[in-house]
Amino acid sequence: MAAGLELKIMVGTMAAVAVAVAANQAASVFAPLVLALFIIAIVWPLQHQLQSRMPELIALAIAVIVTVCLAFASLAVWGFGRVGRTLVTDAVSYQELYDNVVKWLDGGFWAEHFNVGWLLRAAQQITGRINTTLSFWLIALVYVVLGLLEVEDICRKIEALDNRDAAPVAAPAAKHKPTAHKKRRRRSASS
Repeated sequence: MAAGLELKIMVGTMAAVAVAVAANQAASVFAPLVLALFIIAIVWPLQHQLQSRMPELIALAIAVIVTVCLAFASLAVWGFGRVGRTLVTDAVSYQELYDNVVKWLDGGFWAEHFNVGWLLRAAQQITGRINTTLSFWLIALVYVVLGLLEVEDICRKIEALDNRDAAPVAAPAAKHKPTAHKKRRRRSASS
């Protein structure tokens, strides 16, 4: 009996380690996915309101454009605010750094030890970081667009759940109004 318990503990530990390693390796997929789910939760009410007045794809395009513009505007405001605060709080240390660099450059060290490899490595690191950041946001944007297209289908599937206790908890907004496209189809069918 004790051997069976030890085996279960060992297998459980190995499974936990395997899941942790898999989650670590899949972070490049899960991080944009989590961000996309957060953005979908914020943007869906806007798209839902737009869909009640216009076709789904136009509403999606407007919602995505508004989201992208707001995201970049908020990042720019946050970034410039942070840079401004840093400049103000560290002005004395920046002045000392500037004075040290002037002394260093006047000493002839610059002409003797200038290395193009330093510049290339710095440029390579900067472009690599930009590439990583843009790839992350592009993947997240694709997830957002695909997720916003699927929200109504998911709501319908949740409404159709056999477990009537779970359906209202899982999607309280599942009772949605028909979109403009569906309204037009109903009108044309009834005419």
